[in-house]
Amino acid sequence: MHEITLVPIETWAYYSPELRSKGIIADIGIFAEALLYYETVYIIPGYPECFNQFISWFQKQNALDYLLSLLNEGVIRIYDYEFLSTAIEKNGEYSLWNVQGEDQKNSNVFEKRYLYNKEIEKILPSKTRFRSKFYEAFRKNTIEVKSDAFGASINNAIDDYQDPEKNNLTIQALVDEIYKFKELGKPPKIETKIRKISKDKVQIDWNSDLNELSRIAGANLGLNIGTPLSAYAHSNRFLWSSAATGFDLYLSNPMGKMVGNKLFEASKRNTKLSNLIDSLQEEVDFPDIRKLVNSGIIGFSEILEIRKKGKLFRNWLKQETERDRNAIIAYHNEILKDSNLQKYGRKSLQIFGILAGGAISGAIGNALAGPIGGAIGGATGSAISFLTDINSKIGENWKPVIFGNWLNEKIK
Repeated sequence: MHEITLVPIETWAYYSPELRSKGIIADIGIFAEALLYYETVYIIPGYPECFNQFISWFQKQNALDYLLSLLNEGVIRIYDYEFLSTAIEKNGEYSLWNVQGEDQKNSNVFEKRYLYNKEIEKILPSKTRFRSKFYEAFRKNTIEVKSDAFGASINNAIDDYQDPEKNNLTIQALVDEIYKFKELGKPPKIETKIRKISKDKVQIDWNSDLNELSRIAGANLGLNIGTPLSAYAHSNRFLWSSAATGFDLYLSNPMGKMVGNKLFEASKRNTKLSNLIDSLQEEVDFPDIRKLVNSGIIGFSEILEIRKKGKLFRNWLKQETERDRNAIIAYHNEILKDSNLQKYGRKSLQIFGILAGGAISGAIGNALAGPIGGAIGGATGSAISFLTDINSKIGENWKPVIFGNWLNEKIK
């Protein structure tokens, strides 16, 4: 338990918006940070151009051999959604869809979409069958999931979008993040009003000018009325993927807040569970690895050195009894002694989920992670069934630990 995590690296308005506002499409730093805490990191690549940047990061540091070794050892793996969850606009109205092409219904889609392209061929040298070794390594370490496993998550996302209180939290999370990285001071308090037009249609009004927010954030974020709707779908599918596999999640903001809210909402269906969903937020004597990597200040060699010393982190996560919160803080303070990285200051450690350990009674879901081409199923049906299914999986096979910022006092 807690040896494996899922890490999305694609940047957009609800995931690493500061990077996206600068035109950076892959959050390499969050992958590097996750590598310190977990034995195995499943990259969620997003789309081919994002994956190209990930591989290119290793190439620029002459570290492709190390990448190949980590793939063969199962330290780095791929978890790929073979469909797109997005809000689609038509005549000024937005609807939410899981879009899956005919070719994406097949197996080995990742290999064909992500590896067989000119950019990857430029990055991976063809001499001495080096490229073929990479293809084989990815082939053995990829999980592909299809849209039919995520029907209920879409239905639930649509319900969330029509709830004014949830919209307040969701849009506030985005506004807070934008105001933070733009250093604009205290953000406005967001309020939304929802008016029912018909059985399947509502009108949503914000008390904030979206056009002005888009101007402040920058064109790279691509903000529109449908952005929060897409964010609901992404938060639900991350949570369902974690529940179905038993893997943890390593998330950027504002997505971490959304997943935390949804996990808490699902757990409220069982009062024994809702008391176990908790968060840990502390300042530690440890540099902001994610920021240092994304800024190019430290590279892969430094990450490997810290990872060697980071067994203390990983052992703490594996504990199934009461986790000593002071211990994880002390580990961070201890790891970088006699290191030149101390000069880069402190970071905020932010974790939520089931942190107390112990047994939980109730129905238990089975982990369904499979080989390449195998879909993770089970999430079909209504919006309500999504919450029920999430709730039923919290137990021996899934006691989620999620790295991210969840402000539980707001949702409570």
